Amino acid sequence: MAKYNTKRESVVKTTTTHQGGKGYTQTPEAELIGILSTGIQNTFYEQESEREIRLRELIDKIAKKDKEFAAKALIYARNVFGQRTVTHLGAVNLAPHLSGDPLGKRFFSKRNRNKNEGGLIFRLDDMAEILACYFKKNGKDAPIPNALKKGFRDALENADTYELAKYQAKGRGISMVDIVNLVHPRETSKNGTVVVLEEEYLKATSGTKFVGNQYQKTEDGKVIIPALRALVLGLLKQFNTSEDKNTKAGQDVAAQVKAGEITQEEAKEVLTEKKTENYEELIRTKKIGYIALLRNLRNIINTGKNELLDEACELLVNKDFIRKSLVWPHQIDIAQEIMLVEFSGKQLQKVTKALGIAYENSIPNLDNLLPEGRTAVVFDTSGSMQGSYYGTRVHINQGAKKTAINSSPVEKAALIAATFAKGTGGDVYHFGVSCARITGFNPNDAINTLKKNFSSRIGECGHGTHYDNILPTLAKEGGQYDRVIIITDEQGCDSFERSYKEYSNKYGTPYIYFVNICGYGPTMAKAGNRVFRLFGYSADIYEAIPKLEMNIKEVIDAINRIEI
Repeated sequence: MAKYNTKRESVVKTTTTHQGGKGYTQTPEAELIGILSTGIQNTFYEQESEREIRLRELIDKIAKKDKEFAAKALIYARNVFGQRTVTHLGAVNLAPHLSGDPLGKRFFSKRNRNKNEGGLIFRLDDMAEILACYFKKNGKDAPIPNALKKGFRDALENADTYELAKYQAKGRGISMVDIVNLVHPRETSKNGTVVVLEEEYLKATSGTKFVGNQYQKTEDGKVIIPALRALVLGLLKQFNTSEDKNTKAGQDVAAQVKAGEITQEEAKEVLTEKKTENYEELIRTKKIGYIALLRNLRNIINTGKNELLDEACELLVNKDFIRKSLVWPHQIDIAQEIMLVEFSGKQLQKVTKALGIAYENSIPNLDNLLPEGRTAVVFDTSGSMQGSYYGTRVHINQGAKKTAINSSPVEKAALIAATFAKGTGGDVYHFGVSCARITGFNPNDAINTLKKNFSSRIGECGHGTHYDNILPTLAKEGGQYDRVIIITDEQGCDSFERSYKEYSNKYGTPYIYFVNICGYGPTMAKAGNRVFRLFGYSADIYEAIPKLEMNIKEVIDAINRIEI
């Protein structure tokens, strides 16, 4: 027996899934990506606290050997997956490993979206969330890491006036002013300037360090001051957002009522007109954010102006606008669900058509999703897929009735299945204890229609999860497939390997894609030459497939290419 040149221990080992079946561990890097892409909220098999512990342990393990990869993985999750909370917690967990390392400042700095370089701060309010998380985990009197201070200072010095105004976080436990007072950024030309009344400025500076500072005056007697100073003094107001414009409209109308210029009844009509004008300006100048546009569809419809609704729908389907906004497909899907509950007739038809196109535009290369060959799309309708996807349920109020939407993994699995089916023309199956083919659906139907059809199958194949029935059913119903896409939480009570070998011996080895939408640790299949793993629920899972068949190594390579 060798004494010194011992056998290398395998990184991936056999284990038991949450349901008791044969599973496999993942490399720490792959497991971290699984959590970062799916989040830390409650799932069917794990509580949020358990996922938080697993996240911390994985970051500690990875950072000890490669802290730059851990940092890049968090930045990738924030910028590509669009994840927020899990990246904020991950940043707090990573902070001790960055002490004294120049990487720390770069990691906690602002992300330059145009150059695709920089740190984790995608939006300025990421800083407030990270700091709040840090205090929650370490105590309110815990010393702030220098790397965090330096990165936040850099982010503030590189923020423009619009960002400083929009993300003030007034009324929050930690506001942007709190962060400014903590890290002491310089006033820079990048921050820009604002114009305020001189008497307001002098009153605000009384008793502060700004007393006596020189300032520039305009011809009409106003004062031009740096936006960062205006923020600290409470003089910086939001602009070019639907919220601030509508708030200002409400204040103006209320003042007219108080002055006796209009009645309460007239005020309603005047306010509606002013809000309509605000939406028209924001949409026509393209200064409304994509998420704000989704959230205000209800209000835009209620203006009753068809031309405005047409312009809003035209903006909704703009591919560049969608991609630059980092909107998730499921956010568009939620807006679709709300429209279906609240509206009907021509207005609904117009909006849902636009949202359907927008959803598909949020997934690049949908028409050429996979190479040539026969594709089977299989999604999990077992009992665990009924659990809450994000730990909480999204509701829309409709009088006394509350309608739950997008609240379970099976709905997400069905939506992904519909997307793959529509994009590839593949056959669709679902499974639990048994597996069954879904027939009779029109692949040209809207994504939302297909999703509802597919998600209604929950429980039809039983509430357990047996993976060894999938490929035998595919062999019986469809014969040879070149690739099989399995959308699931990967928690079964049996093994996938035996049926995979038998199917491969009969038809040749197909590509197998496991789309893991819950991010658990143990998985049902060992990644290999033709077994690949996709994570989460974002456009990235579709975009990356054509790249080397989208295996975990490709994701890791993409993370390593991140510029900090």
